[in-house]
Amino acid sequence: MEYPLPRSAAHIGPFRDIPVDILRGLAITFMIMANLTPALLLPPAPGWYRFLSSLAAPIFIGLAGMMVALSRTGKGRPFSYIATRGGLFILAGALLQVLIFDYVPFLDVDVLYLIGLALPLTYLYLGLPERGRWAVIIAILCLTPLLQVGLGYSGAVITRPDVTLTPFSISGDPFPAPVEIARAWLMEGWFPVFPWLAIAFFGAELGKYRWRDRAAPRFRFKDEGRWGAGLLLAGAVLWMLFPGAQYIRDSYVELFYPPMIGFFVFAAGLVVFALTVLDHIPAQYGLLDPLRAAGGCSLAIYLAQYAVIVKVIEPFGLQLPLPAYLGVFLVLYTGMILLAYFLRYVRTSWHGQPFLVRFLIGS
Repeated sequence: MEYPLPRSAAHIGPFRDIPVDILRGLAITFMIMANLTPALLLPPAPGWYRFLSSLAAPIFIGLAGMMVALSRTGKGRPFSYIATRGGLFILAGALLQVLIFDYVPFLDVDVLYLIGLALPLTYLYLGLPERGRWAVIIAILCLTPLLQVGLGYSGAVITRPDVTLTPFSISGDPFPAPVEIARAWLMEGWFPVFPWLAIAFFGAELGKYRWRDRAAPRFRFKDEGRWGAGLLLAGAVLWMLFPGAQYIRDSYVELFYPPMIGFFVFAAGLVVFALTVLDHIPAQYGLLDPLRAAGGCSLAIYLAQYAVIVKVIEPFGLQLPLPAYLGVFLVLYTGMILLAYFLRYVRTSWHGQPFLVRFLIGS
């Protein structure tokens, strides 16, 4: 997320796009809320909590698309570089499921699988003509409800086999049928290709626009802010008219089961409008530095918070009312922020880091 300052600037050098990092850090806050809920919160979750928990995934996936645009059009990275990063995201997701969750990987679509798949596809997407690109986004969003109705969106979570993994064999319950796995990846899983790829592609368009020249990006309220507010309003109306079933799946309380078009229009507007606001409050960046620090190492925090939730918190089997739950959340969140500052120190003090280290802790 680096961009050069204008030529007239007194100091020329690489800088982070601070609003993007802060927005990603805000998404991490919502992500920890969403992921801690099944392990600790006594149902039912209040509506405002479900709403905030729902914002993490579209922000993350949209920003992932933006980074592909920066890599391709701003830094001239080859397809092989993006494909390698995508493969590493998929590998990280598989290791998370095997080592932390004790799941057989690839049966359903973890968000890391989706990002890993979306990165190379977004790179190829950006090679299409502009009209063709927007047609792809519209087609994905329009096909999604047709698939949900035609194939049936049940809200059920794919059955995970109770298996024993050894170095040479897998034994235990039978695996889900191939058609169940295909349905999960296509339209019924946690983050299926339809419609979540459209969010990554929209992020690529936004990144291509934001970093379209060598000037430091700045969205204006009269231009980009107006578009963001318009998308927010249109998405909110469409979402209220067609909210979907809003299933609670496996105690996860996000409002996008199933994902609805109005929700994604709202999320797209949120990203645009949030970047516009953040572009206009540089004096507050110091106060928002914890979010910025977390946004610089989001993958490491994603893996770390799940390790704590699954291996430390879940074994106690507690279900806490909201006030007590929020206290535990603040402790976990503070720990993740401290981890982010430690990783920032590592990044700045360790020169010549290997590629895998930079991938994990941010670069």
